Amino acid sequence: MSGSQASSTNHSATVSWTAPTTYTNGSPLSLSDLQGFHVHYGTSSSALSQEITVPNASAVTYTVGGLTAGTWYFAVSAYTSSGESGLSATESKTIS
Repeated sequence: MSGSQASSTNHSATVSWTAPTTYTNGSPLSLSDLQGFHVHYGTSSSALSQEITVPNASAVTYTVGGLTAGTWYFAVSAYTSSGESGLSATESKTIS
């Protein structure tokens, strides 16, 4: 298959993280209450407009597919039945 026939949205990026230990208000996040993670991403670091729910409390990676060429920004938050953590630091990946 030549490059011109390839889909422009067949790129992916693998995001990895360490589970957070606090909620946004600074109170401790109990890992026994952890239900999963939200992977936030977009083409602007100030507008992570897309989100994927990873309903697995033991997950530490997720591969985001369907990305087009360009620079993508990613951040992760954890959620429990009581609330959600703040976003992790934003990381980027350039796809060409």
